[in-house]
Amino acid sequence: HFEFADRLCDNAVESVHQLKALGIEVELLSGDEAGVVQKVADQLKIDRFEARCRPQDKLTRIQALQAQGRVVAMVGDGVNDAPVLAAAQVSLAMGGGTQLAHASADMLLLSEQLPHLVAAVVTSRRTLRIIRQNLVWALVYNLLALPLAAAGWIAPWMAAIGMSSSSLVVVANALRLRH
Repeated sequence: HFEFADRLCDNAVESVHQLKALGIEVELLSGDEAGVVQKVADQLKIDRFEARCRPQDKLTRIQALQAQGRVVAMVGDGVNDAPVLAAAQVSLAMGGGTQLAHASADMLLLSEQLPHLVAAVVTSRRTLRIIRQNLVWALVYNLLALPLAAAGWIAPWMAAIGMSSSSLVVVANALRLRH
């Protein structure tokens, strides 16, 4: 009797734990046999999983989650994942995956290291936070400065310096992403 099994990627357990700590619900949808999927789900401490999923089954699950108002991020690497990657709001193909998965995904994780997925989530959330800060700053500045300039209470040269300064604040805030 022979049994062949893939082994989990290094850091997979820790990566799933970190994703959960970030408030992300993790599900496992696999075309593999139930016993294999159960074992992997147990190792990764994933409560929600489905085995023997065909591409249409995965797509149906994604659409059900979206119908509940959830934002779905899909990670996949196979030809069978392509339709689901295309349907998810955010999709990521693993670097070692098929060309069709790469073409269907929004992003491509070049390495097979799952901690990079966690880092991508953290970085994207930080980026959105800084974008929102910059938009709020620009809106507040313009709501205050434009009426003052239009009323003539600020000299044109002062308004030009103010606008340049505002742009510098936005750029300096965005530069925080480099760290």
